[in-house]
Amino acid sequence: MNMKQIDIFRMQFDFVWDTETWFLPLESALAGLNSTDASWQPPGGGNTIWQTVNHLNYYNALLVRQLHDTTPGTEASERKPTYGDIGEPPDSKWEAVLAEDTFGGPGDPEDSDKWAATVAETSRICEDLRQSLAQMNDSQLDVERVGRLARQMLHNVYHIGQIVFIRKQQGSWPKERE
Repeated sequence: MNMKQIDIFRMQFDFVWDTETWFLPLESALAGLNSTDASWQPPGGGNTIWQTVNHLNYYNALLVRQLHDTTPGTEASERKPTYGDIGEPPDSKWEAVLAEDTFGGPGDPEDSDKWAATVAETSRICEDLRQSLAQMNDSQLDVERVGRLARQMLHNVYHIGQIVFIRKQQGSWPKERE
């Protein structure tokens, strides 16, 4: 099989969002979760699932905007890595993004409507990202976009694992999934 680079990112995104493989996608990790469990604080502290979903929504929406940015990408430099590579962000524009509180508050256990809206926003952002990837081709994958896509896929999977772990801690994880 001769896959193009963008096809690999599309496939990875499907695995991250709604296609079950040997790890769970975000859609499955959130299935059946209510506002009480989404706002539950793990023993000893840490973010709630609601906060983690807010954080994922922030960075996935940012990725959609970045993919639609028509400014020519930055080629990798041998001296200083670009944001698409492992290393420090290339300029001060990223300092503000990285300093922003992307998690927000822990969520309100009594506000099931707001939790439902948060999950609906997640779905909308993920579908926007799917559409963005569907419209791209390999010629649009400069060094920065490849780095952004690769990093965000890993970022999503990392936090999905946290969500499942928190659900297991609190007892909201379905027994038939174990």
